[in-house]
Amino acid sequence: MKLFTLFVLIILILIVITYCYVKKKYSFFETHGVPYLKPQFPFGSLQKVGSSIHMFEFLITSYNQFKRVGKIAGFYNVFEPIYLITDIEVMKAITVKDFNKFVNRGIFVNEENEPLTGHLFAIEGDRWKFIRKRLRPAFTSQRLISMYSKISRLGCKLVESIEKSTKSEKVSIDIKNVATRFTIDIISSVAFGMDSETLNDKNEELLDMFKEVIGANRPNVVKFLILSAFPNLAKILKIRLFSDKLSDFFAKEVGGNIKVRERISENPNDFLSFLIKLKNTASSSRKTRKLTLDECLAQAFLFFFAGSDTSSTTISFALTELAFNQDVQDKVRFEILEKTKGTKGEISYEALHEMTYLSQVVNETLRKYPPGFSILRTANEDYKVPDSKIIIKKGSQVVIPTIGFHYDEKYWKNPMKFDPERFTVEETAKRQPQCYFPFGEGPRNCALERDLALLMSNTELQNSSKILKLHQMQI
Repeated sequence: MKLFTLFVLIILILIVITYCYVKKKYSFFETHGVPYLKPQFPFGSLQKVGSSIHMFEFLITSYNQFKRVGKIAGFYNVFEPIYLITDIEVMKAITVKDFNKFVNRGIFVNEENEPLTGHLFAIEGDRWKFIRKRLRPAFTSQRLISMYSKISRLGCKLVESIEKSTKSEKVSIDIKNVATRFTIDIISSVAFGMDSETLNDKNEELLDMFKEVIGANRPNVVKFLILSAFPNLAKILKIRLFSDKLSDFFAKEVGGNIKVRERISENPNDFLSFLIKLKNTASSSRKTRKLTLDECLAQAFLFFFAGSDTSSTTISFALTELAFNQDVQDKVRFEILEKTKGTKGEISYEALHEMTYLSQVVNETLRKYPPGFSILRTANEDYKVPDSKIIIKKGSQVVIPTIGFHYDEKYWKNPMKFDPERFTVEETAKRQPQCYFPFGEGPRNCALERDLALLMSNTELQNSSKILKLHQMQI
């Protein structure tokens, strides 16, 4: 009986301690005078994210709720307070003017137990600056031009694949699935010299790995939220972001390819060869060290999965919008056919960049469906929000909802409408320039990902629109 009483007493004490801890944590924004979304135990303000709503919807709703209240608001990720930016001037200050106070993203990194997390998107401080500087020459205009012929050739294969599957005049197509397979094949080829053939259903294992990394299902979302809220505890408990199967697969495929290439004198001029060069050489004049094998694998991992997802998402949404907007589709097709007159249907890299309406379609797709629907930053020091009494505390995370700004009627008339005319030279000049940032803003934007993603998206859209007639599926 005494043991039972003691047990009950301990449980009650733990409940009281937990209650006091949670109450103190959830009083942060109220104490600091910041409007906020009411939290609920145990996931804070994100109870429904990953189950009934997507983070995409959560950010739009939160942005619209607080943009008229002030420049900044707050919500809770589990117990951790997150600042939400709703003012474009504050966004510019954090990402550009005061960037040195918000260099890091605050994303989970545990290279000791999971080397693949040490990629450019997640690493911090001087190491991020060093890796970024060394990677910068990877995608010069000349390199992109050299990739174009492969991308265009694979784009033609995609169209051929779709045409072969057409048994009647009209056929329904899972655009996202096809676009994902296509972009995996492109990244595998132009960046790693691998013939993955996922488009021909010959590499389902690679597709499964891709889905594990990109998947936004409830378990993945919960894991990511917990790792973000308790990174130190996750490291102690050796909780991994990715499965052993995925890590082993990538180390075997890409790591093995690196070892093979290091034994050969002549290799293709692609991203993997560029990484091998960084691994084996250092610049004495700039006092830069070599990259380790793990660092090379982590950058390859980021480029493969982020590059494939960004491009496949953009392509699939663009093709879907063309199916829903026949007038836009007809205008794109007319521009393409005009540019390919007398070329036997072929189009050069330079001619592709002269297709202004096609570029407007891609830009409008990126406005409605930005690949990075938010920007994450962590304060290096206490930071006073411009023209405000609010102080962002050191170590706190900041979220800038890209999707909120992209759907704000203050900057975009009828934002739900798909309208490529927003991106004419005349319309662009009328608009606040910083309200459009699909690949981030400031020094820590996704420039490497952007350039290749735009090339892949433009190339595939011109291939598809030239030949295929897309329609909205009738249910």
